Amino acid sequence: MMTLRSRIRIMTVAGAMLVLGLAGQAGAASPHHDIDLTLDPATGRIEAVDRLTLPAAVRSLRLDPALTLEELRVGDRDIPVERRGDRLRLVAPEAAGPLTVRYAGRLPGFSAGAGLALDAEGAFLPGDAGWLPDPDTDPDTDPNMADEEPPSWRLSVRVPAPYIAVATGRLVEEGRDDVGYRAVFEENRGVEEPSVFAGPWIVDERRTGSLRLRFYRHPEQAGLADDYLRLSEQAIAAGSARIGAYPFDGFSIVSVPPPVGLGFPGLTAIGRAVLPLPFIRGQSLTHEIMHNWWGNGVRVGEGGNWAEGLTTYMADYAAAGARGTDAARSMRLDWLRDYAALPADRDRPLTEFLSRTHDASQIVGYGKAAMLFHMLEAEIGRDAFDAGIRRFWKAHALRAAGWSELRHAFEAASGRDLGGFFAQWRERHGAPLLALLDARADGDGDGGGLRLTLRQEGDAPYALRVPVRLETATGVEERVVRFDSGQATLRVPVSSVASVLAVSVDPDFDLFRRLAPGEAPPILRDVTLTPGAERVIAADGEAADAARALAGRLMDGAPRDGGGNGGGNGGGGSFPLLLVGTDALVSRELSVRGLPPAPDEVAGRGSARAWVSRTADGRAVLVVSGADAEALRALLRPLPHYGRQSWLVFDGAKAVERGLWPVGDSPLRRVVER
Repeated sequence: MMTLRSRIRIMTVAGAMLVLGLAGQAGAASPHHDIDLTLDPATGRIEAVDRLTLPAAVRSLRLDPALTLEELRVGDRDIPVERRGDRLRLVAPEAAGPLTVRYAGRLPGFSAGAGLALDAEGAFLPGDAGWLPDPDTDPDTDPNMADEEPPSWRLSVRVPAPYIAVATGRLVEEGRDDVGYRAVFEENRGVEEPSVFAGPWIVDERRTGSLRLRFYRHPEQAGLADDYLRLSEQAIAAGSARIGAYPFDGFSIVSVPPPVGLGFPGLTAIGRAVLPLPFIRGQSLTHEIMHNWWGNGVRVGEGGNWAEGLTTYMADYAAAGARGTDAARSMRLDWLRDYAALPADRDRPLTEFLSRTHDASQIVGYGKAAMLFHMLEAEIGRDAFDAGIRRFWKAHALRAAGWSELRHAFEAASGRDLGGFFAQWRERHGAPLLALLDARADGDGDGGGLRLTLRQEGDAPYALRVPVRLETATGVEERVVRFDSGQATLRVPVSSVASVLAVSVDPDFDLFRRLAPGEAPPILRDVTLTPGAERVIAADGEAADAARALAGRLMDGAPRDGGGNGGGNGGGGSFPLLLVGTDALVSRELSVRGLPPAPDEVAGRGSARAWVSRTADGRAVLVVSGADAEALRALLRPLPHYGRQSWLVFDGAKAVERGLWPVGDSPLRRVVER
């Protein structure tokens, strides 16, 4: 899930440029839009008038090239426009005042997969996708706009029956007439451009004080309304109590045609087909609500995107913690397994993470960043952590802030210098790899201790707060040691050294680190994250086309074609292998390559199966085998979401069984020597 500004950069919507000369304009501190918008889903036509007040420094606007500029004037005076390819050049008079822009056009439907959509299913108009004439904020195009603030705006939107429209911002008024539905929304603060949606919805509403909660749903989703509204109310209340007042007048859950989960200020757009999934209600919804504080409430400033990691930690991880310590531990281990699957050449420091563009960026920007906040809370304590969060929110709500402002808030709350902590986890790529070289008793009886010899591998040692678990004859004792060198022997005090049987280092995965050999089973991401992995298609005809499409969806980078079906065995090599095809031909290909057949957990089960293994020389092999073309096509949507699994069995598009291969004894556990 992503916030609007990070998401729209991925869409790469080409925009025509309106190049302005507005030196004498009234010089608003930030842009202001006053928009009348009419949408006709039946024809895909949009008509709009935007009365736009711009800062004096603005010299250019963006407008999607599918939209025709019908009128552009200042006051009663038309502004001449010179077309040069995709650029529209004009000059406004001195002391001109607001600019009136009238435009219209037909937008693509949802089937086109573009950033904008308008058809019989409804409307999907993210604010930064080019449907709104908006100042070009790219400093490479216009250096005057490097520090431009988001606009304020007022939007009147009209749609014909049976459609309803919703936008970000505060709902001012709404009503129906003989023509259809009309509503007015506004946002007087600098948050972001309006995003507009429309559909043939039924609206369920819940009011909590002044807070308006709405579910814009399709008819078959009636049974979901109570859960979504109740969970939204609970998440907003919890966030307000921990962080500070919720920054918007309401929250809307909007059912949209594409299978997405996207966050906007005070609104989340979720795919019609995925809304019923328990995962969406149990985790994704709270994630999007938390973004109203982090990302939408406090915007991401310079120096990298901190908002995704903090949102993941305070929403996804908090929800896991509420389920119990085992669920929280499992989520931390998932993040470390993901990182273990990340090729070294795709690792990046957090300062370089701006938005999720692929799985590799998510592993760093979400998982590693969330682990940073987990380690920070362990370092300074829950009270100081929450005080820092509240301080950060109070100082920067509805403003942009970066990692440095976040660090200063935690330093003020804890009374500690956290420069070294943030520098090593934010500015460096990589992670330490720990080894427990020795564990032996130091002295006898009461007052003794343990001597642990630890080593960390990496470019330079990290300053680590290392959890240590002591297994004794009477139970378990928890300790913490400080370790900031490449190798050291550390003394751990214990109540009775004679009773200590064994010791484990970081047994609950509280440190961001590279997992030691034996701690991580093979998972699908060991293959799918590696650009240049060898791809083999073991199928014919229509099934071969389906297998190639599935291989393309699975891989985070372009694979190398390794043949298949007599096209060369492509065997060996250090790159992972992806083998996709139909059952009989997959079995034959495995035999030809000297690879083991399908394991018992998946063999002969379901309509399709996927499993990953490692060869004796450590090469990761991912096999996807389906009964036919239909079975392989059914995996196109679900299988890429199961990258943390070792094996899966599918009936159609449903994963009916899945699991992780067992791992052996941890190399970070040792029996104490005496």
